[in-house]
Amino acid sequence: MKILKKGIGVVGSTTIDKIVAEDQSYLKLGGVTTYAGITYRRHGIPALIVSNLAERDFKFIEKLKAEKIEVFNAASDQTTQFVNYIRGDRRNQELLQQAYPIDAAQIHSMIHRIDGLHLGPLHPLDIDPAALSLLREANLPIFLDVQGYTRKVQNKKVYPSVSGHLTAGLLPAQIIKANGAEQQAILNFYQMSLTELMTRFKIEESVVTLGENGGFVQTRNGKTFKYAAQPVNSPIDSTGAGDVFFAAYIVSRFSSQIPIPDACRSAARIAARQVEGKYITLNQLGLR
Repeated sequence: MKILKKGIGVVGSTTIDKIVAEDQSYLKLGGVTTYAGITYRRHGIPALIVSNLAERDFKFIEKLKAEKIEVFNAASDQTTQFVNYIRGDRRNQELLQQAYPIDAAQIHSMIHRIDGLHLGPLHPLDIDPAALSLLREANLPIFLDVQGYTRKVQNKKVYPSVSGHLTAGLLPAQIIKANGAEQQAILNFYQMSLTELMTRFKIEESVVTLGENGGFVQTRNGKTFKYAAQPVNSPIDSTGAGDVFFAAYIVSRFSSQIPIPDACRSAARIAARQVEGKYITLNQLGLR
């Protein structure tokens, strides 16, 4: 297993998220780049992120730079913006606008400075499919959060649907992460068991999160490691908890060389703190 020494690149949209809960509404910086990038940095791993934003929103990147994250951002005509409607454990989303897809040249600009790559697309065209094809030759461990490839957008509303671009994302990946619904949709799409999927795409570890029911990690040889969710005393906002979990898991596996069961428990503790609003706080990410 390759150890992260130089740093990790995180690729995907850095977003403006509007959170609409039962009794409040607010804007904050979001996206896998934000939550995973901060998590890596807080574990002592240099983090470099690649995103496209509208020039008028470049000022928001200062929140990431304050966490000592290096940002490779290019100008787009607009910034990716989501609305998250949260009711208890349920979340409905709208995608109001999208930044330009991240292309191969942008990723290549920082490849020589990293020894791991975390792909966090938020919709099927967040990363240019041509860039994904080139990553097969990158000789880097690649960690893929599949969420963006299990969505479609119609009239700005986000619906479950597996994208044909998922194959291009899976081919270079060594570790993938999905929630339970995403995983089942993917297995139905390919008409395979998880073991068959991992064998076909040469995936070493598949991380599946199941919310309050914990989750599991399966290795390519079929071994499964279940983990329990950590208690959450006062849930505040679950946004970003999956991103925090996956980044913390990767740190444990590729930096600290921790066995899978211990890595799961450590990541679950940090994700629970995120849900409680005590890890990456609204004060740190809030926008006005």
